[in-house]
Amino acid sequence: MLNGKKIRRVLLVDDEVNFAQLLGGLLQMDGFEVTVAHDGQEALEKLATFTPDAIISDVVMPRVDGFEMFKQVKANEKTASIPFLFITGYQDSQMLEKARAIGAFGILQKPIDIEQIERRLAELTKGR
Repeated sequence: MLNGKKIRRVLLVDDEVNFAQLLGGLLQMDGFEVTVAHDGQEALEKLATFTPDAIISDVVMPRVDGFEMFKQVKANEKTASIPFLFITGYQDSQMLEKARAIGAFGILQKPIDIEQIERRLAELTKGR
């Protein structure tokens, strides 16, 4: 508990180590419990023992990219209901279309406004 509020658990997945540390630190200051993975494969492995309230993931990563990870998360009965938010440095309308087509809740573009992420996470974790 943080100031009487439930700590919200987030799995943050991004292959840019400095960005993940920065965003993870900002989220922790806002009361989130953050677990970091640096690619989709590592995230899937962590999901075997960690159940977050939301997943924030980059799209373009080595080994398993964000879209493939999303598909695997949604195909697994244990993790299918976890809300998912994409972040990307690419300003590509095709990427936005693909995220919508696979059923992603949202996609935010880097550089990220922390207040925007906090608002989206509040929406995602409301009632969880």
